[in-house]
Amino acid sequence: MGRTQAAQLLACAAACLALSAVAGCAYRDASGTQFPDYPPPPLDQAVAAGDTSPLPSPSASPAPAADRQAIKAMLYKAALKHGVNPALVMGLAWWESGWNESAISSAGAVGIMQVMPATAAADGPALLHRTVDLHDAADNIDMGTAIIRHNLDRYHGDLVSTLVAYYAGGGAVRPWRYLTPDEQRYVWGIYRLAVAFQNGTGPA
Repeated sequence: MGRTQAAQLLACAAACLALSAVAGCAYRDASGTQFPDYPPPPLDQAVAAGDTSPLPSPSASPAPAADRQAIKAMLYKAALKHGVNPALVMGLAWWESGWNESAISSAGAVGIMQVMPATAAADGPALLHRTVDLHDAADNIDMGTAIIRHNLDRYHGDLVSTLVAYYAGGGAVRPWRYLTPDEQRYVWGIYRLAVAFQNGTGPA
C-alpha cells in the first residue's frame, strides 16, 4: 500500500468518525464514540489526512502539563533504545494512562504504560534481564516499550496484532474481523494518537 492509498484510507476513517451513523463504516461504543470496522494502514505510511475529529481521551486522568515534557523525553528515549516508532510508544502511553505515572487500573495495571505486575515479573527478566519497579516511571516505560518491541518481533511487524497482544495477551490475536469492537477501538484509538504524535499534533 502506498502513501496515497494510506492517506485515502485514513481520510475515510476520519469521515467515518465524523458521521453519526453509516452502515458498514463504523462501530459506536458505549460512550458514543465511533471508529472504523476495518484495520488501519501501516503507521509508517500514515499521513495527516484531514482528520479533524477529536483525538481519543486517555483511560486515566492525564499527567499534569508541567510533567509531560520530561515524560515525553523518557518515552522517546525508550523508543529509540528498543527500536520502536516513538509516536507509537507515545500514543499507546497516552491512551493507556494520559502519561500519568500514578495511574492504576481496576484490573491492577500500573503506571504510564499500564503494565500488570505479573507481566512485569515475568517479562522484566525475560526481556530486560532484570527486575523492574513499575512505580518508577523510567522502569515502567522501559518495560512497556520492551513488550511492544517483543510483540512487533513476534508478529512480524503487524501493528494490529502487536496492539491486541499488548491489550489482551497473545491468545487474543486473530484476524481483524474476529476482534471484538473493544479491541478494534483500542487499535484505532492508539493508531490515531500515534499519527497525531507523528505529525506533531499529539495531545501533550
